[in-house]
Amino acid sequence: MVSLRGRLSRLPPLPIRARLTIAFAAVIALVLAVAGAFLYSQLENDLDAEINASLRQEATSLATLVEQGRGDTIAGSEFGIAQIYGADARVFASTLRARGGRLLTRSEVAGAAHAPLRFDGEIPRSGAARVYALPASSGTSAPRVIAVAEPFDLRDHELARLRRLLLIAGPLALLLASFAGYELARAALRPVNRMRERAERITESELSERLPVPSQRDEIAALGHTLNAMLDRLERAVARERRLVSDASHELRTPLTTLRPEVDLALSRARSPEELRAALESAAAEARRMTRLADDLLVLARADQGRLPLNPESVSARTLMESAAARARSAAQLRGRRLVVRGDLGEDGLVYADPDRTAQALDNLITNALRYGDGTITLTAESGTDLVELHVIDEGSGFPEEVVERPFERFGRGPEARAAGPGSGLGLALVRAVASAHGGEAHARNRPDGGADVWITLPRRQARSL
Repeated sequence: MVSLRGRLSRLPPLPIRARLTIAFAAVIALVLAVAGAFLYSQLENDLDAEINASLRQEATSLATLVEQGRGDTIAGSEFGIAQIYGADARVFASTLRARGGRLLTRSEVAGAAHAPLRFDGEIPRSGAARVYALPASSGTSAPRVIAVAEPFDLRDHELARLRRLLLIAGPLALLLASFAGYELARAALRPVNRMRERAERITESELSERLPVPSQRDEIAALGHTLNAMLDRLERAVARERRLVSDASHELRTPLTTLRPEVDLALSRARSPEELRAALESAAAEARRMTRLADDLLVLARADQGRLPLNPESVSARTLMESAAARARSAAQLRGRRLVVRGDLGEDGLVYADPDRTAQALDNLITNALRYGDGTITLTAESGTDLVELHVIDEGSGFPEEVVERPFERFGRGPEARAAGPGSGLGLALVRAVASAHGGEAHARNRPDGGADVWITLPRRQARSL
């Protein structure tokens, strides 16, 4: 047999407006119940206090008559329900409404002769009532006991009337409050509905739409600003990825365009071994270029995912720079350029980095300086608080204005760089990816006296756990 909880679990979840309305109605019902109980109790206490005050006043007036020796005059008087008892507990005098029975038993008369007595009980001809008795002295006769009573009919009538009002007004107030709560919830969630409707129109091909944000400075407005900021980041990321795909396609099309005619030409007719060798060498060069581009894209993809593999160790910044200079010295000599390594920071120059990845970054910086810079290339290190800066400085014209603000952007090559020869435009992007993977940064600037200064920061020794 399916349990009640199982049946409820299969029901569709209620909308937020309904849940808010139910919660609001429950709270209002609790408030109304507590307020009604308090009001009923307060009225009951007030009516009881009024009855007690009336009984005390009437008993005091009767005591005055008894003291004056006129207790027998209460018969036919304006007093309500009252009796006067003698010392032998017999009724000495009684009002018209109290005739036909006793307000006090003999034991109660004996008790009231010593101290005032008050109790609720049944009295003849009037039903439920409150009785108040107290002793009274008489100058001409033995002590008396005075008893007065007040029926509960008027009190019970007022309490019953209040109960009827609460039973009518309470549900009506709960219904009105629930309706107001539902409308309030709908008004509060209206901006969310507008956001949802606008969000349904945002697609991968149309990311320029933004969610409407209410003018009030509340939580929903803060949510709208946060979601719009997220959409801004997504739009930039998608645009960057589209540009990356477009640029990668363009860069791959160039070697493919060169490679296919070389192969077609080699196969079009019989060739000499020298011609075939030249064609194969050209095809191999273009294949190596495509391989480098694919490898660079793979490294950048891993860096974007935070999964660029590193094998860090303590190594001297001077050693890294000298090794990079040694690898590039032949290429520099072919261009009539000179490589210089300056600065030995000693213990302050020890970095905790992956030598292979760092060498890849420095090689890219030097290649960039050889290809687009001029004059002597200087490699130097500067020590910071927790980081060491590795600089590559040239004496050329520096970065073009359209590139200096975004030198590490992928495929971010200027017109001069594109005209200078083949290149993927990923070299400096790889430099930044390597620096970021180590917990550092990559920077570039044009020097005031000419030339470009590009550098990366690496953590000193084991200051950072990788």
